[in-house]
Amino acid sequence: MGFQKGSITLSPTRDIPLLLQVLHSRLITHEQLQEFMLLDNHEVKQACFNWRVRRLVQAGLLNRECARPITPSPVYSITPVAAVILAEHSPVLDNGRRKEAAPANHLRHSIGLNELHLGLSRQGILRDWQSEVTIRAKNELTSSGYVKDYDAIVTIRIEGRCVTFALEYERTPKKSREYLQIRNLLEQENRIDRFLYVVPEPDLGSFIVECFAGTTVALFVGLAADFTESFREMNVIEAASRMPRRLTDAL
Repeated sequence: MGFQKGSITLSPTRDIPLLLQVLHSRLITHEQLQEFMLLDNHEVKQACFNWRVRRLVQAGLLNRECARPITPSPVYSITPVAAVILAEHSPVLDNGRRKEAAPANHLRHSIGLNELHLGLSRQGILRDWQSEVTIRAKNELTSSGYVKDYDAIVTIRIEGRCVTFALEYERTPKKSREYLQIRNLLEQENRIDRFLYVVPEPDLGSFIVECFAGTTVALFVGLAADFTESFREMNVIEAASRMPRRLTDAL
């Protein structure tokens, strides 16, 4: 596939997977993007990866931003030109429209969510990761969507079985009434029946558990560090009972 600016040809096995990863991550650091490409065997040599990214930036397909002090690494996002090209491979709604620097809270959320994704890939248990980009497109473009735009729908294989759950990465608290609205939505969900809130620190987790206490859905709250270190050993709090459980037993 070629295009006007720069007259480069995109490799379907190297360029397209890289661009799709940026699309679904929304915002991603250089190191995170390289690890995704390495784990999926798309690009194993660092020099080749660095050259490919520079080429895509110069061709106007990737935005490259300085994100200090949040991260010393360059951060990438999809350009409008790339969004048009990727529409052939994945539903694209408004990715690529943003030209201004990413708000700090959005950047931190994307980087943290990427780390959760990478954590499962490193552990060798990830079978499928539907990004918020995919979920939102399904919700807006089809009649078979979910009740909300989850951060991800994740399928893992663990202890000989596959389990699917909706993942929400919560860095900062919402207001109690907002969680009540979300609770009402989740209790109407009929396409998925397990929900996991991952948080950076225990106090936020306790607040979320309190907001969802007594819910009728299988909702659990756990720590991001535990999620990325060992999903198998991760302990969570079950919102309905407020009792601690091992996540693999709960799922």
